[in-house]
Amino acid sequence: MIELAMWANVQAQYAGWVIMISGILGISIPFRDYEFAIYAMAVSVFIILFEYPRSKRSKGSNVPRPYQEHLAPFIYGLGFLGRNYFVRFIMYLAMSVPLFFFLPTMLAGIFLFCASITYFAAALRGEQWSPVKLAWGQGKSRQEANQRGRVVQAPTGAPPRRPPPQ
Repeated sequence: MIELAMWANVQAQYAGWVIMISGILGISIPFRDYEFAIYAMAVSVFIILFEYPRSKRSKGSNVPRPYQEHLAPFIYGLGFLGRNYFVRFIMYLAMSVPLFFFLPTMLAGIFLFCASITYFAAALRGEQWSPVKLAWGQGKSRQEANQRGRVVQAPTGAPPRRPPPQ
C-alpha cells in the first residue's frame, strides 16, 4: 500500500517553493495588496523548513534528505503538533486561505490546499511522522561508517567474458 505521508511531504515541500516564488513576484511587481505577498514569503519559509525532514517509512527503507538530522529534532520536539498529520492538515488548510486572495499566490494556494488534503488522507489511514534513524548513528561521520565495512567495496576484477564465437 502506498504511504500518503511521503507524497504529502513532497507536495508541501514543492508548495513551499512555489509560494516563495509567487511571494517574490508579488513583491517585485507592483500589486495593490502586497501584504499578501509578504505573508506568502513568511509562510513559505516556515513550510520549507517544517517539511524538509522526511518521515521514516513503515518499511524503513527511505533515504533521508541531506542535513535533515539538524531539523528533525525540532519537529520531534514539537510532540503531538509536529508528528500528527491531522494538525498539519488543519495548519496547511488555514495557511492556504489567505493565498487565494492575491493573484500571484493563487496557484500556490491550490498546491498547499492539495497537500493539506493529502495529509488528511494520510491521517485517516493512521500514519504519523517519525524521525529517520541515520545509518551511521549520532555523532559519527560517513568516513567512520565506511571504515567499519558497512559500504560494499567495488569489485577489483573484470567481469567474466563470453567465449569468442567459433
